[in-house]
Amino acid sequence: MWLSDALDAYPRTLGSHLLECGHWIQQERPDEVNRLLVEFLDGL
Repeated sequence: MWLSDALDAYPRTLGSHLLECGHWIQQERPDEVNRLLVEFLDGL
């Protein structure tokens, strides 16, 4: 079972995004991580 499959069992009040990369997401995909964080914070 993938973690993304397990997350489907929880409410999506915070939202979720699947970024296909390795363990160090913020280093491998910094532009996408920053964009998603800013979008989330703007929505608060």
